[in-house]
Formats: sequence, C-alpha cells, structure tokens
Amino acid sequence: MALLGSWVQQPAEHLPVDISYSTVIGGRTVDSITTAIIVPSGMVKDSEQISGENLQIYCSGGTDGTTYRWTVRTTIVIGGKQTVVEDEFDIIVEAT
Repeated sequence: MALLGSWVQQPAEHLPVDISYSTVIGGRTVDSITTAIIVPSGMVKDSEQISGENLQIYCSGGTDGTTYRWTVRTTIVIGGKQTVVEDEFDIIVEAT
C-alpha cells in the first residue's frame, strides 16, 4: 500500500495506530490475516490486535526529537489466495 503518514507522541505515551484493510478485503470473507511488524530500535510495540478489517498497534517509547519508521507486512488470505500488503508509518517523538 503506502506510507500511511506520521503521528506525534511523547516518550511516555502509549498511543494506538490504526490500519484499515477495507480496500483490500472489500467485504469478502477472509480465511486468515497475519502480521509481521518491524519495530524500530528505541521504540516498543505494546500490543497489536486485528478486528474485522482493521489492525490496531499500540506504540510507546522513543527519544525526544527522533522520528521512527515502522513497517507492517500483512498477509491476507481470501478464498485460498494470498495477498501481501506492506505499509509504513512514522512516529515523531516530541516531549513538550
């Protein structure tokens, strides 16, 4: 897919990033969805959850003034056929 954008958070915050796969799934019946998340050094993936057509990742950590790029590879199987989607997003850590 693409670079989804960037989010600003403070180092102590635990905030969600939501990714929708509705354009890929298009209302069809999904056999399975699996993800591989590449967490940049210095940050923490607190949790991840897939619900329906959406993935939610909670991110925390980081150093003030640093931008971190996350990569999410998602494999979606519909009707026995596999689709792999790769997305990226940036977390900008800024203490205020």
